[in-house]
Amino acid sequence: MAGFFRGTSTDQVKCVNAEQKLIKELDKKARFPPHFSQKVNMSKVSMDVMKPWIAQRITELMGFEDDIVVDYCITQLTEVSEKGLDPKMLQVNMTGFMERKAAPFCSELWKHLLSAQESPVGVPREFIDKKKDDLQRKREEAEKVQEELKRRRQELEEASGVRRDQRRTSHSRSRDRGHRGSATQSSRGEGGSPSPRAGRRRRRFE
Repeated sequence: MAGFFRGTSTDQVKCVNAEQKLIKELDKKARFPPHFSQKVNMSKVSMDVMKPWIAQRITELMGFEDDIVVDYCITQLTEVSEKGLDPKMLQVNMTGFMERKAAPFCSELWKHLLSAQESPVGVPREFIDKKKDDLQRKREEAEKVQEELKRRRQELEEASGVRRDQRRTSHSRSRDRGHRGSATQSSRGEGGSPSPRAGRRRRRFE
């Protein structure tokens, strides 16, 4: 058993040495962004906010969901050694899963972590600004909906008022026609045919 653990320890040392050698080679080729030189204190970062972004960004870059890669990345950030979190080592480790996509992902991730540790709530400034923009956009959309509803309500009220006016005009015309008809019949009764009383008077004089 002791030999097994010694062998495992030796393999781990060889692996770490190989990674460090690779990091030095990449450093010479300037494959790491300048902001990797800045340290991040993960105790000041809200991982509850970072985890959804990590999962979404990895899925976007890889083109499919991979929980193993997401969990591995989160583990790299949460189980930090005494030396602290090394972004260069993180990129090398993530390259085994994401290949060329690891470099842009780790660069974005490190920028967000640097921003988050400066925030009182441990949230990157970019996330806060995006949330504000989303809320502002939703507020504007809600206002547009209210304005549209108000406009349609006014149109309905105006259309209803026009119909009422039309009905009133129609009723008024009907009453006018009725009055004119009654007046015509009355005038015919007075001047057109003699009344029975007038006939009796004529017969009396005769």
